Amino acid sequence: MKKTFFLILTLIIFCGTISAQQDCPAVDCPGMCGRFVDADGDGFCDHGKLSKPKAEPKTEPAVQQQTPPPMPTHKVNVVQNEESGVQEQTAPQDTTPEKSEVTDNEKAGYDALQAGSTQQPEEKAPAKPTSPYHVYLILGGTLLLYLISFILVKANVWTKVTHRKVWNVALTITFLVSCLLGLLLAIFIHHGYRPECYITLLKLHVWFGIAMTVIAFFHALWHLNYFKAIFKSNKSNS
Repeated sequence: MKKTFFLILTLIIFCGTISAQQDCPAVDCPGMCGRFVDADGDGFCDHGKLSKPKAEPKTEPAVQQQTPPPMPTHKVNVVQNEESGVQEQTAPQDTTPEKSEVTDNEKAGYDALQAGSTQQPEEKAPAKPTSPYHVYLILGGTLLLYLISFILVKANVWTKVTHRKVWNVALTITFLVSCLLGLLLAIFIHHGYRPECYITLLKLHVWFGIAMTVIAFFHALWHLNYFKAIFKSNKSNS
């Protein structure tokens, strides 16, 4: 009775400390837990930290619009021809040199500045998270070990009973590790707590779960007749 009381008290204290933690200590986390939030679209979890500060988009200064130079005005002088009596209009020569038009180089520079001011900064695509679970490696490794054990049985190095004992123990170990780690991770996610070893625990949970799936498949084949008998008995009862 005392052991049960102390166990319940320890779980209450442990869950209380978990609920008090809200921050995520991971850096540049691509999102591999149930608390992944990416509101800003940078490809990393908003609960974690970033190794580099976010770069703010640069804004180009506004280009001042160049006004064309004023056109020179010419005064028209009226000269009366004494002989013919006809008034003639003469335009005096402008002594001040007229301002030349905008050169091609100035026009090209103006167009480049205007294009740069209207061009928006390119947005980098978020980096795709890489999978650290090695699914095919664990599948192939487990199948290879089972094949070696099967060959040892056929070569009379192992007995069939030893073969089944080894894989029954392996099934029990992978089942317990995967289930207990899954329960622990579910508690962490429920309370919003993410310790430093969270990613390691998640990887172990997935790795042992993959191995358990392969072993459980062969275990079900060993007892295939047992399951057939269950379905047969259900049909006969119906």
